[in-house]
Amino acid sequence: MTDNLQDFVSTFQNLFPGVQVPPMPKKPGELGLSAEMAIRQSNPQLWQRLFGGQGAPLPADIQQRLLNGQVFPEDAAALRAAHMDAYAAEADQHRQTIIDRAREATRAREKAIYEQQVQRSNEFRSMGLLGRMAASPVSERAAAQARAAWGISE
Repeated sequence: MTDNLQDFVSTFQNLFPGVQVPPMPKKPGELGLSAEMAIRQSNPQLWQRLFGGQGAPLPADIQQRLLNGQVFPEDAAALRAAHMDAYAAEADQHRQTIIDRAREATRAREKAIYEQQVQRSNEFRSMGLLGRMAASPVSERAAAQARAAWGISE
């Protein structure tokens, strides 16, 4: 309790300098909305220690995962609703890690495609005129259209 009191006072004073610190809350509704949001954002561990489990009941599968020390990204909303913000922040971090890995994989794939395109372009530019013509042959349809346009008969 003493640690929570000290942590609450220091967190509140840091967030709201010059404002009188309210009495130690026993329920989340005892704080104003701005104080609640600020404390939840800046010190989710304190919020969880003060009010964890006082919100919406957790689904059993999420409770089971918590008992096993696992938090899934999709658990964040339910954990926040149960005022378990530290666990919700952990779930958010897992989600962000997954997103970052997917972005990195996409970047690597796009970089490889780009490098292949640059290599093909450089190879094409380094060829002589006949080599470029041989590398990009005219289709039968395009040849037939050109013959017709130019009045060439076979």
